[in-house]
Amino acid sequence: MHLFEVFLTNAWDRDALLSPEILESSGAQIFDAKEAELVGFEGIPDDPSGRPRVFIACSPSDEGLIASRLEANASVEAFRLHRL
Repeated sequence: MHLFEVFLTNAWDRDALLSPEILESSGAQIFDAKEAELVGFEGIPDDPSGRPRVFIACSPSDEGLIASRLEANASVEAFRLHRL
């Protein structure tokens, strides 16, 4: 499993982060920090800058697809990939 840690602009929209088609075809799931902890993604430190962030879990085979969509999204300031 791969977990993208996505840092967002203040004007982001969760529903516009990844299209419903991408979410459905990839099986990727978007979590806020509290949701991520509830499903077992614990111990990821808070962002020291206080930027809004979400986490996207996906299979290794969808890493390139998710990364390309995040790179093209104006609401995404940066992201990190954690390979679990």
